[in-house]
Amino acid sequence: MDTEIILEKPALYVIATPIGNLKDITIRAIETLKLCDLVLSEDTRKSKILFQKYEIHTPLKSFRVHQINDDILFAINQLKDNKALGFITDAGTPGISDPVSHLIRYIRENYPDIPIIPIPGPSAISTALSISGWQTNPSLFLGFLSNKSTRRFKTLQKYKDFEGCIIIFESVHRIYKLIEDIFSIFPERQILIAREMTKKFEDYIILDYERFSKNKQLFPLKGEFTVIISPLK
Repeated sequence: MDTEIILEKPALYVIATPIGNLKDITIRAIETLKLCDLVLSEDTRKSKILFQKYEIHTPLKSFRVHQINDDILFAINQLKDNKALGFITDAGTPGISDPVSHLIRYIRENYPDIPIIPIPGPSAISTALSISGWQTNPSLFLGFLSNKSTRRFKTLQKYKDFEGCIIIFESVHRIYKLIEDIFSIFPERQILIAREMTKKFEDYIILDYERFSKNKQLFPLKGEFTVIISPLK
């Protein structure tokens, strides 16, 4: 049954937005964004594209990891002023691999009576897992690994005996190095490469060691990547 949305105040609304295709946003997310007093955004330039498409006129303010303490203090003062705050990341579900986790933790530790309310929606993790064809329980999410090769290799090696799926985010600059590291540690497993999910040039490739060793240029070096290492057989 549909119900009218009435936002709590003060409260922080953690709102999922599309990972690519702007039509993937939920009706509830749009309505919540319109009703918030202010929306904190990881990148206001990207957020404005979404806001323009759905005629959302709520004020936007950037929430920057390099100025995290100042921005947390600003958010807290807004909540103390009885505001309904929204938070959106560049794409997908906030709190997975972005600075809102710092704000959430600060609120839970210092202002436990302020509600933190998730508005669910798209996530690169669940999107990639859903088309893998593998048993996804258990799964381990590692996010972005270190850009230092030695540290990245050690992190992967630590999970060599993990029996389930392993999910990793990677940039265009290190994707092939990551794949090489994975196959050197997990030579018997397969990898799903999900590139530009839900966008015009989305691409999904299943790789094993043999296929990758024969051709290491299987996809364009463009876009954003979610990598899943298959479970142990």
